[in-house]
Amino acid sequence: MLRVEVVDMSSGGLARNLSIKTVIMAIIVMCIVGFILGIFISSVRVKTTTLTEYRTITIPEVTGRVETTQMVITVTIRETSTVTVSREEIDKTISLVCFSKTDRCDTKIVDILSSAKRYVYVAVYSFTSDLLAGSLIELKNRGIRIRVVVEEQQVDVKGSEYEKLRRAGVDIKVDGNPDLMHHKFAVIDDEIVITGSYNWSASAEDKNDENVLVIRDKGVAELYRNEFDRIWTEAA
Repeated sequence: MLRVEVVDMSSGGLARNLSIKTVIMAIIVMCIVGFILGIFISSVRVKTTTLTEYRTITIPEVTGRVETTQMVITVTIRETSTVTVSREEIDKTISLVCFSKTDRCDTKIVDILSSAKRYVYVAVYSFTSDLLAGSLIELKNRGIRIRVVVEEQQVDVKGSEYEKLRRAGVDIKVDGNPDLMHHKFAVIDDEIVITGSYNWSASAEDKNDENVLVIRDKGVAELYRNEFDRIWTEAA
């Protein structure tokens, strides 16, 4: 509690004026402090909590009466939280990073595909890789459900695997987007995602600088599965 005492200087008017000035000065000081505190605290942003602080100023006047006034100060506090992800957790999620020109990404993709137990869904712009097409046909013959969507403009290009896959009984469709379907990903068993810049093509493996990322995470796999289902529904 802040107490402001006024000394009687034998003049009632002078004492009363001094008392009022003292109260005003106290209020101004408290407002300035609150404003500075608000600027300092507001520099950190994430979560907002509002606290209300009650302060009482007691003023004994020359009349002997004690008057109590209440000041309400609202301070906004912003709290931050830190999420720590260990290297071990990252390693469990990202199981493979491959760069073409420095490694054989197609053989690594085949290794991942061979782990499928239920299904493999592929959405890829260009599909001209004999190795990857052969891997999908082998999986289909093992009873794994295979679905493939390719970009319409790439169906008839030289080396396209579209007809080969279709004749082998693979469920393959042409993208229904009037513009480009530029995805390059596969989802396996609601658990694994193969993605990156890498088309399933000979050029991606032998000519271009491309990357492949393999993610083992059910939440991420669900997002990619939902995107594939959307494309599959619109495809012909």
